[in-house]
Amino acid sequence: MKKLTSMVVAFGLGSALFLAGCSSTESKVSDGVNEMIETTGQLSKAIDKGDQAKVKEVGPKLEDQWSSFEDDVKKDNKDLYEKIEKYLDPTIAGSEADTLDKDALSTLNDQLTDALKELADKTK
Repeated sequence: MKKLTSMVVAFGLGSALFLAGCSSTESKVSDGVNEMIETTGQLSKAIDKGDQAKVKEVGPKLEDQWSSFEDDVKKDNKDLYEKIEKYLDPTIAGSEADTLDKDALSTLNDQLTDALKELADKTK
């Protein structure tokens, strides 16, 4: 009887730890996506104002934010991972360019934001 009780308790604890780990990953992705969406909003405002210094400051932050949780997205949502990557790299490159191409960068940033919102909806 003690053996059975010990096994049940061990199984319950193992399950709880596993589920907590899953929740932690989802929370990490959700928090990261929300942070990136906030950053793309800041970038959009800077682009609209033509504030190249602010664009150069804000745009590169996206790479650090993305790198903190991208492996989890790649593992669980490969299609959205590829979609975000498709727009992320050119958006960052455009934000670091010597000359601000407002139209192109604005379009890329909007597409990135849409892809991030799609991921945010999927991870709710």
